Amino acid sequence: MAEAAIAPEPITEEMVQALVETFYTRAHADPLLGPFFAATIADWQEHLATVGAFWSRALIGTDRYRGCVMSAHTHLRMTSAHFERWMALFETAARETLSPAGYERAMSVAGFIEERLREFGRH
Repeated sequence: MAEAAIAPEPITEEMVQALVETFYTRAHADPLLGPFFAATIADWQEHLATVGAFWSRALIGTDRYRGCVMSAHTHLRMTSAHFERWMALFETAARETLSPAGYERAMSVAGFIEERLREFGRH
């Protein structure tokens, strides 16, 4: 008799909040990303609420986020170094705050976003 598969741990709003807070605390303090974020984000609390809503939608399927990630970022002048540092910090935060399945999902979404934003930057 085959063993039943164990369903992966669900991603919760608390996990999403922990991901966002962990990542942005580190990004804000980072020597490369900190100044970049400081120059582009006027209201940190509003930004954290927006990205929290985005990641809630992306990872859980809520309908809290109504914006367009691409149009919100196309005006930024991000270099390869910005993208690489963002992904490194995000990967660490995702690994620390999400279940293994949640980590895989978050990295898939983050990789997709990175790829699209890099494409926008080339045009």
